[in-house]
Amino acid sequence: MIKLAPVITIDGPSGSGKSVLSKSLSKYLKWFNLESGIIYRIFACLFLKKNGLISKNNLLSLLNDLDNYFIYKNGMIYNFITKEFSKKYIISKEVTNIASKLSTISYVRKNLLIKQRLFRKKPGLIANGRDMGTVVFPDAIIKIFLKATLKQRVYRRMYELKNKGFNINFKNILFQIQKRDNRDINRKYSPLKPANNAIIIDSSNMNCTEVFKLVIKYIKKNKYFKKYTL
Repeated sequence: MIKLAPVITIDGPSGSGKSVLSKSLSKYLKWFNLESGIIYRIFACLFLKKNGLISKNNLLSLLNDLDNYFIYKNGMIYNFITKEFSKKYIISKEVTNIASKLSTISYVRKNLLIKQRLFRKKPGLIANGRDMGTVVFPDAIIKIFLKATLKQRVYRRMYELKNKGFNINFKNILFQIQKRDNRDINRKYSPLKPANNAIIIDSSNMNCTEVFKLVIKYIKKNKYFKKYTL
């Protein structure tokens, strides 16, 4: 029986600190890192580039085309090919909204679920998203669910976008995040929620370093890591 690589999942809503934490843990543990949201964003970019028609035949065709945007090795996915789309465009409001809408379609999620699982490679994977611990990697050795107040998440998103050259407005960002939260929480297929065995962390009054150090404490207590010196 093939032993699968271990996975640590990080789920939570927009602005909760998932990306920063996953990158930090990936660097610390020297594990692979999966930003699942990027897959949906690349798919949204492809959708907008082609014809933007939400029909099953069209979306299934685009899902096949999506394979051209992954780097495969021995049947596993190692990275994304994003040079066709600028980093600023990938995180733009237009792409964000389309990615969110497409993520509510069950056959899209089921297809991309397969892609996400192909990122699971040794020595291990840090996977962040909204259903990593509940659907994509239910056997993860550690499941983190990050949350924060709506106001704090809006400020974090504003800070991120401002640093990337976007013109920002508190009310607009607030509306976007509320809309995204509602869509993520209430979608029929794999809604945003903590896994039953998730460690829930409220990062509202914590900085990135504090969250990272707290998670490292949980990691060191996990039986999988007892044989390692961290």
